[in-house]
Amino acid sequence: MKNLLLSFVLVLLSFAGYSTSSGIEIHNNTECDIYLQIRGSHECPNCEIELISCMIVIPPGAHITYPTTSSICNFPAASAFVHSVLLYSGPRHCQPLETWEVGDPQCYPPDVTFWSMNRACEPVCDCLHARWEPAECDGIARLIIERC
Repeated sequence: MKNLLLSFVLVLLSFAGYSTSSGIEIHNNTECDIYLQIRGSHECPNCEIELISCMIVIPPGAHITYPTTSSICNFPAASAFVHSVLLYSGPRHCQPLETWEVGDPQCYPPDVTFWSMNRACEPVCDCLHARWEPAECDGIARLIIERC
């Protein structure tokens, strides 16, 4: 009986943790490195930028999934809500850097056209398109990056 009760409590706790978490799936369908920061808030829905990840590099052809926000650097271990991404034109040492916002259509443009530099600060992808596919508060949003 104790095992049954303990199992029930653990299932409820895991469901409660999942029901308020969100994540992001990033698809880089290009031959260029993509530099970005994931942004979010503590509660959903909320457009305020309360959380911002470290700089993340998405390699060419990569499909990266953060199933929960606790796996995103600089995000809290507790669940949070991902609502946007800040795209960079290249690595931080390349100056000047341009940035573009893409995210949940309630708060940010869901589509942007941008460009990207390589690590030597040379423009290599002059026309890229980022498209945000929103998710409900307990779902996983998708960012799809392709050539124009």
